[in-house]
Amino acid sequence: MFKRSSLRTSLALALGLFATGVQAEAITAYTGTLPPYTMENGGAPQGIAHELVTEMGKRAGIDITIEYMPWKRAQSTVQQTPNSLLLPTSRTTPREDIYAWVSQLLVADEVFATKSSSIDSLDHARGLKSIAIMGGTPRDKRLHAEGFENLTVTKDTITAIRLLDAGRTDAWFTLNHRFFYTLKQEGLDPNSVTVGSPIKSQQLWLAAHKDFDADTAAALAKAMEELQADGTYDAILAKYLN
Repeated sequence: MFKRSSLRTSLALALGLFATGVQAEAITAYTGTLPPYTMENGGAPQGIAHELVTEMGKRAGIDITIEYMPWKRAQSTVQQTPNSLLLPTSRTTPREDIYAWVSQLLVADEVFATKSSSIDSLDHARGLKSIAIMGGTPRDKRLHAEGFENLTVTKDTITAIRLLDAGRTDAWFTLNHRFFYTLKQEGLDPNSVTVGSPIKSQQLWLAAHKDFDADTAAALAKAMEELQADGTYDAILAKYLN
């Protein structure tokens, strides 16, 4: 849950100081390298979620510094650090009371990408000879738990899409945004692949320490609404996915 704002923050909001770039306190947002959402890229951080949160902060007049670290450490850091943010994290029942939820950033779909017919269910996928999956991801763990034995585990997304393009695997099970970003990276023709119906969808949010200031959260959420209304949101997604 959100914490009531201090008098200082409330007055700042009431006077419109946030709109002019003056705020009560700078905020650190923590994340890991999670392509295409957050990426360090040799000292020039970028990614869909990175750009969205940066723009939200600018519009709300809130000074947000995004710090990269291993993903598990980023999560624990925000849980222990007042006035901090986490991006992007899936909003799930086990996490509901761990964080405060500031704004939904994206909805990500788990899909099978193929070069043949559409794969629209796990049962259908069981009949494939080979499925590429990136090791250590929730999708890797889930398919192993479901008893799949036709998995080709890869260390990264580039390997997975190259296996698919070369016909060395029948499908790649991944997030839709990750697939289209990697497809663009490799310069492959989107018409050469088939993306099946979502197997599962997850909401990716900007989360915060559970006692995060409510007025600051509201200002950031309002900034997201503005991004969506004026086309900036769609433009950021298109930069990475189209």
